[in-house]
Amino acid sequence: MKQIITILLLALAMTGDLHAQKIFGTRNGKIGFISPTDDDVKAVNNEVSSRISDNGQMTFSLLIKGFRFKYAEMQDHFNDQYLESTKFPRADFKGMITNLGDISFSKDGTYKAIVKGDLLMHGVTKNVLVNGVIEIKGGKPSVKASFVIVMKDFKIDAASVTDKVTVEINCQYQ
Repeated sequence: MKQIITILLLALAMTGDLHAQKIFGTRNGKIGFISPTDDDVKAVNNEVSSRISDNGQMTFSLLIKGFRFKYAEMQDHFNDQYLESTKFPRADFKGMITNLGDISFSKDGTYKAIVKGDLLMHGVTKNVLVNGVIEIKGGKPSVKASFVIVMKDFKIDAASVTDKVTVEINCQYQ
């Protein structure tokens, strides 16, 4: 009986090694946004936590108050009136690379990526599809992507300033 248990445990351990996923992370990713109609509606957050694994899983998490604006007044309005960052302090994304077969995490190169997942912001979760680029250099990935968020989709009343923003992602992983 002991031999059977030992053999099963050894087989499980070997299988785990063969299929172990590689996970890359960062705590200083960059996500910014800009309004296509008002250049003053522009901010950047350089404290984005993100993980990407070679099995296609991808996550992003950030504090809303981490966005920095050119004008302090705009930052105050953004946090207090529009995003209500005290009530909704975080934005999170969890998704999967849908074209994982086109990407090699073990070979340097630039790969187009399609990511589908759920974006939680301002208390609302929406399914989003994002096209981007994953570059592998020296065995480490970096991600760049751009997509549009319609404010009313997330119950954000910013119509007096803008009805949508273009979000840009730039993360380098270790």
